[in-house]
Amino acid sequence: MSCFKPPNEVPRDGWKQDSLGTYASPTAARIRRILAVSVGVFHALISMGYGDSSLVCPHPENLNSELFSWNTYTLTCLSMIILVGGPLRLTAFAHLGKNFTFQLGPPDTLMTDGIYRYIQHPGYTGQIVVLVVNLALFLRWDGAFGCWVPHGFRLTVNGWGLMLCLVLVFGILRRLMMRVKDEEKMLKDTFGEKWVAWSRVTARFIPGVF
Repeated sequence: MSCFKPPNEVPRDGWKQDSLGTYASPTAARIRRILAVSVGVFHALISMGYGDSSLVCPHPENLNSELFSWNTYTLTCLSMIILVGGPLRLTAFAHLGKNFTFQLGPPDTLMTDGIYRYIQHPGYTGQIVVLVVNLALFLRWDGAFGCWVPHGFRLTVNGWGLMLCLVLVFGILRRLMMRVKDEEKMLKDTFGEKWVAWSRVTARFIPGVF
């Protein structure tokens, strides 16, 4: 939940260009938190056996029981959130302090220590890990989402889930890269050669890869 909660208020001096627009607003962040909690609670209810009730799950025939029990797949998904995605994003919150805001605003210092010694955008890396894992575990035709999908429609779209997920991830990554470019321009305009020198020796998202 903390990954979706703005650690600081909206900056007074917002940057002139922000590709995320209203998606980065406090209202949008609040909606995402509500959705995340709702999906998590619903998934937990099914895992505890309440999925057999038509009041909880109108279409239990769509469910894949493997997604609601402890196994290699579910443990891997949860571990990626708890041990990788979540810590990366929260570490970025902690290191930037008051300068980490969901809406762009020029920071008063350029952070180059701690995790920022190795990676320029750990918050985005962590966010993508959390989002992708949530898609892989929760938003599936045979997951909790399937409770509300008519069985006939479920059979019609069977096999297209992965394609839809890839399209969604592509859209998210595309918008994220636009936001990253906005942020990097802001940092370059604010800190000049200091940012240029730092950006040359650190990876954008994954150390040693990209």
